Amino acid sequence: MRPRWTPALPRVIALGGCAALIAALIWLDQHRAGPVNDLLRCTLALSRSSESAADVLIIGSSRTGVALDPVAMQRILGAEIGQPIRVDRLAINWGTSRAMDGLLDTYLGARGSPRIVVIELMVVIQRTIDSMIEGGLAHDPEDYLYRRDVNLLRFDQILAQQFVAMPFTTEEGVLDLWSQRLRGVVLRSGALLYEALHRPTREWSLSACAAEDWRRGGMRAPPEFAFSYGDFTPGLPLPDLVTALEADVAREAAVRELAQWQSSLPAGLHYPYDLHAPYRRSDAGRLATMIQRALDHDAEVILLPLPLYGHAVERADLQDFGSRFGARVEVFDLYGTVRVDFGALWYDDAHVERSSVGALTTTLMARRLLQSQALHRQRPEPDG
Repeated sequence: MRPRWTPALPRVIALGGCAALIAALIWLDQHRAGPVNDLLRCTLALSRSSESAADVLIIGSSRTGVALDPVAMQRILGAEIGQPIRVDRLAINWGTSRAMDGLLDTYLGARGSPRIVVIELMVVIQRTIDSMIEGGLAHDPEDYLYRRDVNLLRFDQILAQQFVAMPFTTEEGVLDLWSQRLRGVVLRSGALLYEALHRPTREWSLSACAAEDWRRGGMRAPPEFAFSYGDFTPGLPLPDLVTALEADVAREAAVRELAQWQSSLPAGLHYPYDLHAPYRRSDAGRLATMIQRALDHDAEVILLPLPLYGHAVERADLQDFGSRFGARVEVFDLYGTVRVDFGALWYDDAHVERSSVGALTTTLMARRLLQSQALHRQRPEPDG
């Protein structure tokens, strides 16, 4: 007589394997990422750290990474205020607003509320991508959505995204959104498993990422630009420091010629220019979400428009942000505060060649932060 049931062991093994895989993915999702370079790994570790929040959190693309040196800014702010000030910068090259929003969400959830959150108005539009492709960066449009994002976002952040915000997308319906959410989950699952098997012992703690030890070299927009220039120590009062650095920038700009890789840009550019570039609605929506996240954590918000390849945020959108969120949100035109001509130092509006520009923009940002009452308030003592 044949048995009425078949052995359940294979089924149990399969179900157990599925459960183990899901458990492993959930753990990896919280503690690791997919394949990333050292800077992105350290940026992610910084957002997940168990340390308390910094006084100032700066988040943006590589434009922010090139323009603002957090180590030098800490020195300037500490010297002016007379007590240590902590500045954290989360800057990701080839980043999107989706990745920025995810990192901000992770940071606020893990570390609490900074006094001030500086958010770059990071805009990706079709003409920007066209310029990149003409320059040899022949990626598919999807690469700008998932090439880095799946390595920086958790599953829940991918599934909760409200916008597709792809550079070449003109409409974003419900089917578009869910197809991108599910595709992102599948890609992240594969990326997590690949990295775990490929580099199982890779260091993911913040202790391996001391900002003071990371030095930015002289390369043009290096793919792994470091946290700090490492050679800028302010030795003058702030007004004198700004004047001296502006003189350095003007002197360097007067003798610098456009390099070969800059030849596609028109000469004699002055900031600002091309102020009528269109601004994607979905990117604007995501930036509004980021602003609200910071406000919900009682942080002051400074919006930092840093143009890319001549594309600036439209003025009407800047005014809309100001009217929507009121006095707790300010748009600060960092490059517009520079009183000298950058001249041939331009690569684009933020990726400038190694010069005094980075020290100057860092100093000007520090000067603006010093005007914030939030930075001068006494922090409450932690419980316990």
